[in-house]
Amino acid sequence: MNPSDLTHTPAPTTILVVDDSVSVRKALERILAPQGYVVRMADSAENALLNLEPLPDMILADILMPGMSGLELARTLGDRHVNVPVMLMSGIVDDVTQRDASSAGACGVLRKPFTPTELLPAIEPHLQAALAARKNAQAPAADAALPAAHLPEAHQPAAHLPETGMPAIEQAPVQPPVPAVLAIPEVPAAPQAPAPLSPLEQLVALNGIVGAAQYGPDGQARAHAGQAIPEAFGMYSRFLLTTATTAGLHLQRGDLSSLHLAYGEHTLLITPHQDGQLVALLSRADAAPSVQQWQAAQHN
Repeated sequence: MNPSDLTHTPAPTTILVVDDSVSVRKALERILAPQGYVVRMADSAENALLNLEPLPDMILADILMPGMSGLELARTLGDRHVNVPVMLMSGIVDDVTQRDASSAGACGVLRKPFTPTELLPAIEPHLQAALAARKNAQAPAADAALPAAHLPEAHQPAAHLPETGMPAIEQAPVQPPVPAVLAIPEVPAAPQAPAPLSPLEQLVALNGIVGAAQYGPDGQARAHAGQAIPEAFGMYSRFLLTTATTAGLHLQRGDLSSLHLAYGEHTLLITPHQDGQLVALLSRADAAPSVQQWQAAQHN
């Protein structure tokens, strides 16, 4: 059978999601997979750079992550001439963020949290443009790679013989020997051990705790797990803790251990943690001691 007679099946469109939050990565997979996209995941920008092959068609990356940020990831890809559109994600999107994203080479910034009706129209035009540009770039190379047998007869080189009056004799091409195919038995892959849980994922795994986020002294998000807590809440948590601590000094009640905020059926627990703040979303108020025990274990 002539290979040209075979029906070509296009490769699926792949999107690489880069976010340190398991819940965010899973949420994006639930949105993108039903649309026919193949979703790959990385929990950090560093791991994304190590797992670029095969090259994805688009990258969705959080801006604020431990280690390398999404902005640095976009710059690094540009420096390495990796031609993949990068859409960044952030809880705070202002003029400064938009300017930084543009200078880093990103195609835009999505404000988190977002819905499927906001996500898909934002990424699809950039994705389609990248796929079209890549197809056009590959077309000349594919034509040049065709063997001479696929060219029209007018382009076939003629056999040259001395002028003897004899017609030129076309020689049949010599076919190279077909190498023998050796059957190599498949070696079953060794089962991979599950990746260890991060400290915040261990906290969210405790009964009664549905989400957690850790913020630095400047209110910037460092890590989060479970049910998403907006990145911008770091500024509020710092303000609330500072206010509660100052009130405690005036009341002469000693150092503040934690601040409890009740919202409907959930309790928001805000505590000083390391050099910043820890925010835990509890499904019930009596889960607060579990957070305190987890914090004590982190200090040991």
